Amino acid sequence: MRKAFNHFISRKKFRAQGLVEFALILPVLLLLMFSIIEIARLLHAWLAVENGARYGVRYAVTGEFDVNHCQALYSTNCDNEAEEDGARIPSIKDVAQVGAVAILKNSSVTTVGDPGYFKVEVCSSKVGVALLPPDPNVPTAATCVPSEDPGGPGDRVTVSIDFDHPLITPMISNLWPNLHLNAKREGIVEQYRTARVVGLPATAAPPTPTASNTATPTNTATPSNTPTPSNTPTPTPTPDCSDIYISSMWISGDDVRANVRNNNVAPAWIDYTWFTWPELSGSMYVNYFRLDGSNYYGGNDNSSPTNRSEDSSKDVGGGDTEQWRTDFGGEPYEPIWGTYNLTLDMLFPGWGTCSISDSVSGPQGPTPGPTNTPGPTRTPGPTRTPRPTNTSGPPPPSNTPPPPAATATDVPPPE
Repeated sequence: MRKAFNHFISRKKFRAQGLVEFALILPVLLLLMFSIIEIARLLHAWLAVENGARYGVRYAVTGEFDVNHCQALYSTNCDNEAEEDGARIPSIKDVAQVGAVAILKNSSVTTVGDPGYFKVEVCSSKVGVALLPPDPNVPTAATCVPSEDPGGPGDRVTVSIDFDHPLITPMISNLWPNLHLNAKREGIVEQYRTARVVGLPATAAPPTPTASNTATPTNTATPSNTPTPSNTPTPTPTPDCSDIYISSMWISGDDVRANVRNNNVAPAWIDYTWFTWPELSGSMYVNYFRLDGSNYYGGNDNSSPTNRSEDSSKDVGGGDTEQWRTDFGGEPYEPIWGTYNLTLDMLFPGWGTCSISDSVSGPQGPTPGPTNTPGPTRTPGPTRTPRPTNTSGPPPPSNTPPPPAATATDVPPPE
C-alpha cells in the first residue's frame, strides 16, 4: 500500500514539473512562431509593392488611359493631348493599386509614417520635372515636383510606391508599429502618338506571260566572288556638356541632396567635388559625400569649403539620374539653413571633363531673443544752490572795536 502511494506521489510531482517547464517555454515558442509569421507577411508586402510598381510602369509606357477618368476630370471626352495625359495619371495609379494586392493598405490614412499609408507617384524625365526620393528617417514619401507627369513618347516615366507596412506581433509592434517600404520602376514611353504601318500584304503582281521556246544560251563564265564589305562600326555619340546637369537640389533635415542627370550615352565619373557650406556652429562638420547610396568620401571636415579630387569609383551612367548627398554632424538643429554651393567635375574617359554646379538656400534659423538693454542712465539732479541771504533791513553792524577814548593831556592854562 505504501509503495503504491509513493508511486502516485512521484507521478504527481512529474506532471507538475512538466507543467512548469511548459509554462516557461511557451512565451519563447509563441514569440518564435509570431516572428516567422511576421517575416512572411513582410516578404509578401514587399513583393506586392514591387509588383504594383512593375504593373504601373508597364501600363504607363503604352500611353493608354481609362476614358472614365476623362468624364470624372473634364465631364467630357478627352479632346487633346493635355487632357489625355491628365487622365493617364489616375489610370496608371489604378493599375498599380491592382498589382499591389493582399496588403493592409488603408486609403483613409493620408499621413506618411502611419500604419496602412499607401501612395503611388507618377513622374517623368521632362525638363523641369524631378522626382524627389523618399526618406524613411524623416519620414517622407517620393514626390514629383512641381507636379505629377506621365511623360510623352520617348520620355522616361517613373512609378514609385510608398507603403507603411503594419506589424502585428505584440511585443514587436509596440516598439516598431510599422515598416516603410518603397518600390520604383522606370521605363521609356512608346511612340504611341506616331502612326506605324506593320503587316502590309505583298504587292499583287500581274500574270507572267508564257515564254516562247528560245535557243538555250551558251554557258557564260561565272563572275568571281566579290568580297563582302565588312560592317562599319557605328561611332559612339560625342558627349555634350549641356546634356549633363544637376536637375534639382534641396535640403532635407541635416542633409543636402542633388539629382545628377546624364543624358549622354557614355557614363560620366566624378573627378572633383567642391562644396561650400555655412559654419552654423563651431562643432559643425561634414560627415560624408555619397552617390547612388554609397560613400566616396569619409568626411569629418570641420571647415568650409570641403573638396574631394580624383575619385573614379562613382559614376552616373548614360541616360541615368543618380542622387548626390552629404550629411552634417554637430549642427545647431534640424533643418539646417543658409546657402550651400555644389560643383562637380564629371569626367568622360577619352574625351574630357564637364563642370556642373548648383546651389540651394534654406530658411534662416532661430534668431536669439531680445537682449536686455540697460535702462537709461540716471542723470544727477540739479545741484542745490545755497539760499540767498535775507537782505531785508540793514545788515547788522559788525563787531568793530570802538575808537580809543581821548586821553587827558596836560594843557597849559591860558594866560
